[in-house]
Amino acid sequence: MGTMMMLAMLAVSTFPVLNPPQLAWKPKEALPPGAFGAVVRGDPHEGPYAFFGRFPVKFTVPLHWHTNDVAVVMTQGAMVIEAEGAPARTIPQGGYFFLPGQMRYVAKCALTCTFLAWGEKPFDIHYADPKDDPRLKNARR
Repeated sequence: MGTMMMLAMLAVSTFPVLNPPQLAWKPKEALPPGAFGAVVRGDPHEGPYAFFGRFPVKFTVPLHWHTNDVAVVMTQGAMVIEAEGAPARTIPQGGYFFLPGQMRYVAKCALTCTFLAWGEKPFDIHYADPKDDPRLKNARR
């Protein structure tokens, strides 16, 4: 087999494609109940990564922040971002937004919404009020 043919085969095998029915949705313990995520690239705990997130109707993530930058594209529905000290901004389906590391904000979806989030460094979430952190609620049970 020639070198070009081997390179073409390698390129095809390293070209992952995931269509919506193939996404492995899992509940997100770091978010309020009803949130799901599906990792499509890398490991969010280590970075780089990419994952789809899905929030149900009337969903709110209380005031929180991420250590590192996160880029997001809305793939279904719309999300409202209320950054601390700034007016609320609505990002509709197809819209892009960038969350700088350490920016404190509230995220809301009035209707079911789905988004693609990615970053180069590890993904985490910190809540301004520890009482809002579902991981701590689950640890107390």
